[in-house]
Amino acid sequence: MLVLCIGASSCGRVSSLQKKLIQTKRWFILLNYDPSRNEVREEEALKFDMAIFDADAHPPLESLKGKMLLIGYVSAGEAESYRFYWEKIKGAPWILGENPDWKENYRVDVRSAAWQELLLEEVIPGVMAQGFDGIMLDTLDTADYLEETFPGKYPGAKKAMAGLVRQIRRKYPGLLLISNNGFSVLEEIAPSLNGMLVEDVYRMPDFTKGGYGEVPEEDRRYKVEILNKIQKSRKLPVFNVDYTAQEDKKNIRECIQKSKALGFKPYIAEKNLSKLYRQD
Repeated sequence: MLVLCIGASSCGRVSSLQKKLIQTKRWFILLNYDPSRNEVREEEALKFDMAIFDADAHPPLESLKGKMLLIGYVSAGEAESYRFYWEKIKGAPWILGENPDWKENYRVDVRSAAWQELLLEEVIPGVMAQGFDGIMLDTLDTADYLEETFPGKYPGAKKAMAGLVRQIRRKYPGLLLISNNGFSVLEEIAPSLNGMLVEDVYRMPDFTKGGYGEVPEEDRRYKVEILNKIQKSRKLPVFNVDYTAQEDKKNIRECIQKSKALGFKPYIAEKNLSKLYRQD
């Protein structure tokens, strides 16, 4: 795997973190953390090797730091109205429509220099300052949505997204970078990544009817083919999230078994990622 480093200390740090990332067996993602509703205690978290948290809503990190990998969530293709930056960017011409599946999440024209500067100079430094070991870059596929839904209106959106990831790697060489989805640019950004995350390999939320359902076979084959290719060529670990009800023990077991057979590192979750699922 190629990781751009500046200085021996950066290379040494990212190499050590990369080794831990590859060795990770149990992990979880928790984005809508509310301790009054679903508290995650230290002893519970430390049963895992890695946690992905929302940088603005998470358990105390001090007691977890150094004992597990800590990854902060960063949305690269959507701006969220509950973030610190919202008041100064709302109304900007590069803030587009609200994502109908996720309220308070607004798609962004990722070609915007102002948006990229905000991420590079404010959002990511804010995550790092809390002690996270790396970031998970979400909503990379906003670029796909823009180019495919509005042909001719947002040319170069995919190119801009790939360029943004490369900028992040250059500016923060000692930070773990994990992508989420973003299949159209995945091969292009793979040299800048330490790991890949994919959602909905076997089961997914049903945003129309509610509940959960099977991922169409065509979609599954498409994702697995790309991930397997990059996994083989770049030696990048693949983390996958499948969604189903916590009481659905049969599908939880099957998702875990099938994912491990692919060489992936699975976590089974509920749609809102607001509580920690037991994986047994």
